[in-house]
Amino acid sequence: MARQEKWSTFEKKILSLKARIRYLIRRYGALTFIAALLVSYTFMEIAVLAIMMDYLTEKLRMRNQRIAAIVINLGDALSSLFFVVVSLISQTYTGSFTMITLCAAASIEGLMLLWTSTLRIPSAIGSAFAAIVFLGIGKSGQKLSENFLEHQLEEKFKPKKQGEKDGSTQDRNERSLGHTIFISIWLFFPLVVGYIIAFCLDFIFYDAKFRDVFRFSALLMGATHLLFLIGSLGYSRQELPVESDLSKIHRIFITALRKLSLKYPTSPNSYYWKGYKQQHTYNCGEGVRLLPRVPRLFRWLDKAAIVKSEEEEEEDPRHHRKSLETQEKKKKICTVKDVRDVKSLVHMFYLALTIFPYSLLIASGNTFFVAQASVLEPVMNKRGNNDISILFLIESVATNMSEFACFLISLSFRKKQKSRVSSLTLERKAATIIRIGFGITCAVICGIIAWQVEIRRLSSKLNTTVALVPQFVLLGMTEGLVDGGIERLFDDHVAKSLSNFEDSFSELVVGGGKLLIIPIVWIFSGWIKETIETSHLDRYYLMLAIMNAVLLLAFAYYSVTYAYKEVCPEDEKVSTEERVDDAHQPDSEDSYQENTLPLKMGKSGSFP
Repeated sequence: MARQEKWSTFEKKILSLKARIRYLIRRYGALTFIAALLVSYTFMEIAVLAIMMDYLTEKLRMRNQRIAAIVINLGDALSSLFFVVVSLISQTYTGSFTMITLCAAASIEGLMLLWTSTLRIPSAIGSAFAAIVFLGIGKSGQKLSENFLEHQLEEKFKPKKQGEKDGSTQDRNERSLGHTIFISIWLFFPLVVGYIIAFCLDFIFYDAKFRDVFRFSALLMGATHLLFLIGSLGYSRQELPVESDLSKIHRIFITALRKLSLKYPTSPNSYYWKGYKQQHTYNCGEGVRLLPRVPRLFRWLDKAAIVKSEEEEEEDPRHHRKSLETQEKKKKICTVKDVRDVKSLVHMFYLALTIFPYSLLIASGNTFFVAQASVLEPVMNKRGNNDISILFLIESVATNMSEFACFLISLSFRKKQKSRVSSLTLERKAATIIRIGFGITCAVICGIIAWQVEIRRLSSKLNTTVALVPQFVLLGMTEGLVDGGIERLFDDHVAKSLSNFEDSFSELVVGGGKLLIIPIVWIFSGWIKETIETSHLDRYYLMLAIMNAVLLLAFAYYSVTYAYKEVCPEDEKVSTEERVDDAHQPDSEDSYQENTLPLKMGKSGSFP
């Protein structure tokens, strides 16, 4: 009898423990599974992608470093392009979960192909090239996974936020700040775990070969991918936008090109306001233009919102207004709000042109910095083959420490209570511009140090990888300051309706810059030859430093002249009182009025 009572008590404890575990999995387990997948991506980035230059040139005996550099950077550029495509598909059709699943599967396939190429089969080079393509597709899932984890965390806080609306403004701001910090910790945790695994691989399993690293990466990615799939029952469902940001940008450009022959109107009435106040315009020449001001090359985008040139306006204005709904559905006209949203992107594209040399430096870090480390004597891990993984681990830590320091500084802006929100936005924007400028300055210093190190290496005055640590640290600081700064400036400068385009924009900027290394490698073939011993990389690094210094001045001029001063104005809907004043006009969703039209905005600024 006593034994049965003890067994019954034991069963109750087991059931209670299972209930607690089930609750924890239901509450945070699904988030842990997403974080585990991010750990795999972090490890793969440090332990696999960072050593590809060394693997191609040394282990697969591809002695032409120019071809190897082109292949690796072409893979990185394709990865950025794949991300834009994958992001567009996930926003428009499938959602993030499906695309993350496909990207993780592509990463596993790429790692398996790399493992196959280590078996010394005749098609090893071909397998390695195919692996680079698959890894480029798969790496797109890293940013998607981060955004997906952030979305799931925000969904966890939603019920709490709905119950906290009655609190004071200060309490709500403090809770919002706490949620932001909590989400940042969740996003930072997978990075730390990934670094720990890479550190253990370098110092504990120091004798691991390439095939061991590739096999372990494939198994880790496969296991975490399985966990990600298991957690699908606990994920919150994502709502797809009515129209993707890329489709919206394409629609505005095509509509404006079709109406390029029209003259600018002399009155704001000739623009398609659709339920918003006729404001934020300025006179330029003989016509009225829409704010924000942009360089002359893109001012024609305003024509997408022109209703009709005054000379061509129909005699029956009522019939003309009714036809606008049909024109909009046929994508023959766009609203003023949509045009302004897309125009807010123009300054960001101009700023992106000034940081292309930074992208070249990042591309050089993945290729020529690795080539330098491969011919120097390892000292940080003498028992291993080389210090390349350790150097990239140092770079990654420097990147994240720079981002973390900027995050702490940004918290001070969140805590400020200002009566004018626009003033706080300008302060944030100025701080972000300074951050990017400081990051490009680090790129200049990194190029100068790499130049001096290469000179000393060629003269045999150094032969250890310790000399490369400063340039890898500066490379990491540059990446953390510039990449994060671009994202922050995008948030503060571009219209909120295009917020989903932020990651795609960053990838296009960095990926486009990496493509420039292909013509540069052939143009400066006298500096970059088949092997590092016969090359003059010192001259190449000096050129990068000079290019970054020159375009740093261009960035400072353009950001202060345009990006800082020009702010995309927020359009205001016509109030109820103003609608009553226009009661003589038909007021329905199927009719147009000169000053007012009811509008139901869908997600991403599109129309249902």
